[in-house]
Amino acid sequence: MRGTARMIAAIVLLAGCAGEPTTEATIAEHHHGGPQVVRATDAAALVALRTATAGLHDLDRAKAAGWSTQFPAGCFKGPAGAGDMGFHFINGGAVGTLEPSNPQLLIYEPQANGGMKLVGVEFIKPGLATDTPPELFGRSFGYNSTFGVWVLHVWVWRDNPSGLYSDWNPAVSCRYENVAIF
Repeated sequence: MRGTARMIAAIVLLAGCAGEPTTEATIAEHHHGGPQVVRATDAAALVALRTATAGLHDLDRAKAAGWSTQFPAGCFKGPAGAGDMGFHFINGGAVGTLEPSNPQLLIYEPQANGGMKLVGVEFIKPGLATDTPPELFGRSFGYNSTFGVWVLHVWVWRDNPSGLYSDWNPAVSCRYENVAIF
């Protein structure tokens, strides 16, 4: 099991230890901020997200399921040293809802063989910068003024040294964006 999968599995085990009602579990996530506190309800939501997206590793299958439009265009590259995001594919039917198992965008990293690898998801909610930030997984969304939306990234399929919910991922690269076939 890779790091993110191990972390989510550990959350589930700690959250449900011996049938005791657990309100919080501390998990040592691999990022610069050290241990992260994850509530049991948020752990269950992360498991639901991972389960819901498990069948979407194949981009053609994801497109058939509604994540058919690349938006915005291109492979998102981060500031120097921050890492990248990858290609985003949006499910327009999911915009306006915030359900842990139904992200608005799937994020794919281009591979050397021309394929795409599912690495994470992004939740968005249209709104104004003055609105109260929405929350999922016990995390507040950040505001993206370029698109006028609140955003939350969740790197459920690729370890992120910067954190599970960070915008950029140093372990993701756009270096093969010119050979990606989609």
